[in-house]
Amino acid sequence: KLDILVNNAGVGGIITDVDALRSGMGKEGFKWDEIITETYELAEECFKINYYGPKRMCEAFIPLLQLSDSPRIVNVSSSMGKLTNVLNEWARGILSDAEKLTEERIEEVINQLLNDFKQGTVKTKNWAKFMSAYVVSKAALNGYTRIIAKKH
Repeated sequence: KLDILVNNAGVGGIITDVDALRSGMGKEGFKWDEIITETYELAEECFKINYYGPKRMCEAFIPLLQLSDSPRIVNVSSSMGKLTNVLNEWARGILSDAEKLTEERIEEVINQLLNDFKQGTVKTKNWAKFMSAYVVSKAALNGYTRIIAKKH
């Protein structure tokens, strides 16, 4: 029997130029997108840890949680996972439609972003201001949390 499951996984999905961060942070005109690097491989790792890790933990432990009188799942997200930070209108539309949201629809969004990383079109598709994989992985986790809350 398990009473509470806390998922607190998180990686940024980026490589940061630490020297540029130290020298520029807080200064007028500081631009995050000039000091971070996002790649397909980093994005893939980000989704594996931030979305698929908690999802698999939930799937594995729900049977034990169902034995509890007061089961709880806490999926730690981030303010960066707010839907307002998902700038791509298509993706935001899918993730914000609570009535029609399914795990398959979430996968569709994730796969499209990963494809855009492969194609080098993440910036032109306007996924997020910066840290696109992180933002979308946390928004996807929030969506998944809504799905399992409704289901159980």
